Amino acid sequence: MNGVRNNYYRSEYVDGNTVKKDRPSANVQPKRNPRVNGEQRKRQIAEEQRRAKGLTMNAPHVAFLALVSVVCLIVCFSYLYVQSNITATRDSISVLKNDISTVQSQNNALNYSINSYVNVDHVYKVATKKLGMKQATDKQIFNYKASNRGYTLQYGEIPNK
Repeated sequence: MNGVRNNYYRSEYVDGNTVKKDRPSANVQPKRNPRVNGEQRKRQIAEEQRRAKGLTMNAPHVAFLALVSVVCLIVCFSYLYVQSNITATRDSISVLKNDISTVQSQNNALNYSINSYVNVDHVYKVATKKLGMKQATDKQIFNYKASNRGYTLQYGEIPNK
């Protein structure tokens, strides 16, 4: 048990409120600044005051900061200008979409009213009796393959069978 106690006292931690005299940490003295004379003390005080005030700014440094500030302001104002243009464009697109929907609804209403006035029987009678037209027969109808372009160009006469 003696070996355990000796190891206990040799640790770096000290139990209690006193330091044992035989320990090496008991002889360690805190570091103290040597006394400085009056002139050195004045220099130290002046240095501490200069540090407390902050770094002095020279003319190139001030000019650079002013230039950076102006560039930042220009960028901010240009951003706001572009943002307002985008908002105005969105508003005009919304107005145009409303106009398109209004015109489409008017167009649909007019198309319905025009179709309601057309009498197909009357058109057939006028075409066959007044204009002398005849109904097409199956021999006169030719089928062809339609293109995907939405329209067909005809470079010659349609051949007869």
